[in-house]
Amino acid sequence: MRGYPVRWFNESMLLEKHLDTPRLTLKNLKEEDVQANYLKWLVDPEVNRFLEVRFEKKQSLEKIRGFVKSMNESKNDLLLGLFEKKGGYHIGNIRLGPTVKEHARSPIGYLIGEKLYWNKGYGTEAIRRVVRYGFESLGLEKITAGCYENNLGSSKALEKSGFTLEARMPRSVIFENQRIASLMFGIDRPL
Repeated sequence: MRGYPVRWFNESMLLEKHLDTPRLTLKNLKEEDVQANYLKWLVDPEVNRFLEVRFEKKQSLEKIRGFVKSMNESKNDLLLGLFEKKGGYHIGNIRLGPTVKEHARSPIGYLIGEKLYWNKGYGTEAIRRVVRYGFESLGLEKITAGCYENNLGSSKALEKSGFTLEARMPRSVIFENQRIASLMFGIDRPL
């Protein structure tokens, strides 16, 4: 067994330097990055269709900024904004955490909020880069992700990023007033 990662034991998980992909810059999300477009994503039924945030009664810029602040203060979470390289436009977020240091494991979650960027590979690009960071810089051994069985876009992005389906949990979530399965994906650090 490899040794435990050291980087995130007693310090913030904030990036010291942003991460790049061919089309995106992934950087620590700041409270001032929370603008009307972010709020619009969270209240749009098409965008939040597969997100648990859809169950929250009221969203506000203040509430979202509080969430971003708590993520930035966390020793177990990394929340990054996805910014288009061309114009610096904030198109979504990706989160690694909460990490489980004792098992060198973390879940990953993501949101492409801007619909113009859907089905164009931005999610896959961001997932691949954050997974690489998790393995190489944080020393994680396992990264997991979950999605609803009918969230084909998310399933496809995970599979294209090297994740494999590890479990199907029947009737584990409610979607449009029906119980459906959720899927658990995982990727192991290469040996």
